[in-house]
Amino acid sequence: MKTATSIIALLATAGVAYIYPSTGTTSLREEAAKKNLLFGSGAINPTYLEDPEFAAVLADQELQLGNIDTLVQFAEANNMVVKGHGLISSCCNPNYLLNITRPEQFRAAMKAHFNAIMHRYEGKVDRWDVVTEALETQGGGLQVNDFYKVLGPGYIEDAFRIAREAAPYAKLLINENLVESIPSKRQGLYNLVSGLVAKGVPIDGIALQMHITEVAPIPGVITDMVNSYEALGLEVTIAEMDVHTLNATLQADIYGAVIKEALDAGITDISFWGFTDKHAYTWVEGAKPLMFDENYNAKGAFYTTHDALQNFVHQAINDTAVHYGCRNTRSVAAPAQ
Repeated sequence: MKTATSIIALLATAGVAYIYPSTGTTSLREEAAKKNLLFGSGAINPTYLEDPEFAAVLADQELQLGNIDTLVQFAEANNMVVKGHGLISSCCNPNYLLNITRPEQFRAAMKAHFNAIMHRYEGKVDRWDVVTEALETQGGGLQVNDFYKVLGPGYIEDAFRIAREAAPYAKLLINENLVESIPSKRQGLYNLVSGLVAKGVPIDGIALQMHITEVAPIPGVITDMVNSYEALGLEVTIAEMDVHTLNATLQADIYGAVIKEALDAGITDISFWGFTDKHAYTWVEGAKPLMFDENYNAKGAFYTTHDALQNFVHQAINDTAVHYGCRNTRSVAAPAQ
């Protein structure tokens, strides 16, 4: 669900003073910080920050962001961790790129883009979704996108090597949709990623979009994915979760179940595709997919998520993985387009 390179920021401490509907409980940010977890929110247009209520809830609850300088400045002002999203994607590429047909020129253009973005935010963005939606939506192999047409399937390897050169210490992720619900696509992603690892490609983890329509992932699927990628030395994150259904009770149940399994499986970096239905996108007519309604009232989905987070008890978690990318030595909460 990406349209262009964007930025995602995540909260670590309290900040903005503005009156908005109370949830009657602690914030997701507070609960995540207690347990060294990253909780965030993406799909945020910088113009949304002009709404003081939006900015206040964003700063209080977790949560993360979308266009570059304005959003990074907001993140810095609110002590938020920042994630870069969608360095390259199968959609929405600029015309100048589409006119390049020679591989060496195309690769040089990709390198120039990565360097311009990643160097600009060096020290401010500590993790990146390098490649987004490389696979066919319903599975069946790689999309024959603009990058594939010129560079072939090796464009993914190229992208990660270029990204590592541009940002030696950042966490580099591959972002994909529907793998939790389509077994063949889940296997396809694993085959792709395990092949990259075998070739020594500098990839650090997987970003599961987790856009859910009506039906939750089968219990155990998230855990199995975490285990399989951990065996490769990689992290699994949730990058864009939302739940599209007209049934509010079902929505709340799905949020709670997914977050509980994700935390129990060892996922420490969870982001949502925004946080308020005031600025939500859905493909299910009439659905309200996020945790807060249009007036910033917490919904059932918020409370089941909060319960899963509050009740979570860490097992044996690698401190390096937990603290990787944090700006300081405090326990911080952080990442969620």
